[in-house]
Amino acid sequence: MDDKPTNPGEAKPFLGVHLKCCNTYVRAYVNAANNAYVGWCPRCAVQVRIKIVNEGGSSGRFFEAS
Repeated sequence: MDDKPTNPGEAKPFLGVHLKCCNTYVRAYVNAANNAYVGWCPRCAVQVRIKIVNEGGSSGRFFEAS
């Protein structure tokens, strides 16, 4: 199975996340399994993981995490 995008120039989906731990903003990108958005704080390396659900999810693109 080839996990490479069909169009290499195509933008990878992301969510914007404000991390309260260090008052930073990061982009959380879809992981290889396509089941979560994942990002890390650039200052303290805390991980943020936002699960992707098929039903009842949020239409929001920006979130806050502690």
